Amino acid sequence: MVLWFVIFLTSCGTSGIIVKESTKPLAHRLPQPSSIFIFTKEEPNLSDSLLIGTIVTRHKGLNGDCDYIQVKRAAEKQAKEIGGNLIYITKHRPPSALLNPCHRIRGSIYSVPNPEAFEKEILWNPDRKLKVSDFKGSTNDKPFVAATNAYFGYNTRIKPKENIVIVEVDTYFNCELSYFKNNKNQSLVLNHEQLHFDITELYARKFTQRLQLEVKSFKDLVKNVERIGNEVHKELQLKQDAYDTDVYSDLSQQSSWDEWTKMGLKELDIYKNKIISRPYRLD
Repeated sequence: MVLWFVIFLTSCGTSGIIVKESTKPLAHRLPQPSSIFIFTKEEPNLSDSLLIGTIVTRHKGLNGDCDYIQVKRAAEKQAKEIGGNLIYITKHRPPSALLNPCHRIRGSIYSVPNPEAFEKEILWNPDRKLKVSDFKGSTNDKPFVAATNAYFGYNTRIKPKENIVIVEVDTYFNCELSYFKNNKNQSLVLNHEQLHFDITELYARKFTQRLQLEVKSFKDLVKNVERIGNEVHKELQLKQDAYDTDVYSDLSQQSSWDEWTKMGLKELDIYKNKIISRPYRLD
């Protein structure tokens, strides 16, 4: 299943980050088992988690970026510097046109031994393959052995001083809407589901390619992005359906689909960062 979403974000100011480390001795700080970093609104009450600090973001001017994604990235960077791999968000203030145009967050920084347990979404990464434990949806009354809920979407941010709009496209796996039943062919099924995720990334790159070729300005973006997105989404859904139809009728077809997807990603490697920039206003 593939979902499509569109998010428009406006320009705002630079976020300052205030981090306060815990005064408790951190000699027994937990080692980070992976590069995974989590934002959650669920407090980690695990006995083996370690609270190592607090974090607050604040507005500092009108020359940078402080949309929600940018603020979270900045907060993640600061939290990692003191050994954290999870931020429990205790307060989130959205932008206010009158008071503050920035997203602001406040939270606690934790080091947890198993950040994957808190994941709700997984950003596509060639080095981060899906595991059975990533499928957290209920299997009750579900018709298939497994199902992957993957989607791509985009956000925009405007830098008025530089007169540019930046478009970022991302591909996600939704953990809570994906499920995986116990079966005797787990590795084969997992490979099949991974390819659904990879095919979604391939079409996210196709979407980025079309934006690169067809969008010349912010005005073009507003006018055409929904149409382009819907067209690419329809192509993606047809391809996902064809993939299932082929492999369900003949398991030997899996290898040819693996190769097709691998070659497609390679051909669109130039778009793997999935970021484009365009003039905000044309003089």
